[in-house]
Amino acid sequence: MDQEKQDIITHESAEVQKASGSEWLYRALSIETGGIERITDDDRHHNTTRFWNAATFWFSANMAVATLNIGALGGSYGLGFWDCFIVIFLVNLIGDLLPAWTATFGLSGLRMTTFSRYSFGHRGNLLVVIFSMISTTGWNAINAISGASVLSALSDGKFPTWAGVIVICTLVYIICVLGIHWIHRLDTFLWIPFLVVWCVAAGTGASHFTTAMPNGNDNTSTSDKAAAVLTYMASIFSFSISWINCAADYNVRMPAETPRWKIFSATYVGIFVPTVLVQTLGAALYTGTITNAAWKAAYEDSSIGGLLGMALSPAGGFGKFLMVLAGLSAVPNNIPNNYSFALHAQNFTPRAAKIPRIIWITFGFVVSLIIGCCAAVYFKDTLQTFLSVIGYWTIIHVTVVLEEHVIFRRGWKGYNLEAWNDPKELPFGWAAIGAFAGGVVGAVLGMKVAWYVGPVAALIGKSGANIGQALTLGISGVLFVGLRGVERWSGGC
Repeated sequence: MDQEKQDIITHESAEVQKASGSEWLYRALSIETGGIERITDDDRHHNTTRFWNAATFWFSANMAVATLNIGALGGSYGLGFWDCFIVIFLVNLIGDLLPAWTATFGLSGLRMTTFSRYSFGHRGNLLVVIFSMISTTGWNAINAISGASVLSALSDGKFPTWAGVIVICTLVYIICVLGIHWIHRLDTFLWIPFLVVWCVAAGTGASHFTTAMPNGNDNTSTSDKAAAVLTYMASIFSFSISWINCAADYNVRMPAETPRWKIFSATYVGIFVPTVLVQTLGAALYTGTITNAAWKAAYEDSSIGGLLGMALSPAGGFGKFLMVLAGLSAVPNNIPNNYSFALHAQNFTPRAAKIPRIIWITFGFVVSLIIGCCAAVYFKDTLQTFLSVIGYWTIIHVTVVLEEHVIFRRGWKGYNLEAWNDPKELPFGWAAIGAFAGGVVGAVLGMKVAWYVGPVAALIGKSGANIGQALTLGISGVLFVGLRGVERWSGGC
């Protein structure tokens, strides 16, 4: 009996040592082990991040070839360079305020998808989870394709786009497995080499840039021009607000006493500056298709990768090296998508929350890989359609959260942050569900994508204009205020 007890003690001691050794390894490598549980004020005394990380993180995420690609869309819609620049500047000036504002929610210690429970309710938040998972997966694939197209153009097609997607998604996966500490460490510096790429490309390609209208399109009717501008605005705005669903996730380890204005300002600068610079370069690169037939052929063959290759060709071997860096810029661009996918997924059900973060990151990685390799064949139409559809959903999300925060909670004092996981202390979500349904109606009426033009959108210009975002905002905003008032009046939280 004594020997049996001794064996049990020895076995338990070995298990403790094993666990301690594993914990030591995670701690030594600063690998993140937690999930969606709230990061308390005490927790943030360890492994903290600083407010400037909110700027460098977004500098790295937006100093990317996908941002370049969005800027080039304006030319494909028939807009000249100055038209594109005005849209890029004004839309980002206003649109970037929204993700900067939601970034401050991270100081609550809760991730954005979790915090949305206070406005979407316990059941209604399933809409947030599902669409956030779809959007992050889709952006993961789209951004990987943008980077892969550059690598493919560099190799004259010998390195296929699908192979580039695999390389980019794999690198993103490794970094996301390590977690938030490594993400902030790397993103402090990752944006610098990419900035060098865009500066050199602007210099070596400048002689081919022009302010002329594509295809001599100076006599375009006013309605058609307005339609093109509205559609381009929708694309730029969708890109800006795409970060709303995850912006708070990267600030949960900021010191609790960090002023919200610092997080807001750092995030705004981190998104606005690189986005405007790189999108403007994308618009300028497209104008090379007007002045040079070789540039036009390169764009038709390899999309934005072809244009970048033409711009950097005067730099010779150094230009090819910069092309590799440009392709790899999709890595920090995709980190928010793969990392936050796991946090979205853990909010799905209580059981999902118990599944380790690494499992969900792996699942998101595999799905993005499959979608990215398939979507590359129809990239242009895929990009336009995805940007539009995700833009509609994100508008509903931020509208509901904003109105709940300002009208019904009346600021931060209206939240019981300890009740984030208690269904009895959260609204059911009927108001948010109703607002979502109304927003979908607005999107259907005003959307313009490759395969569908809504009845209201069709009224502007010959081919229609994308005004679904405005209709989505208006309808969902009005419905939520009314329905949420009824929900609270009837005894809801």
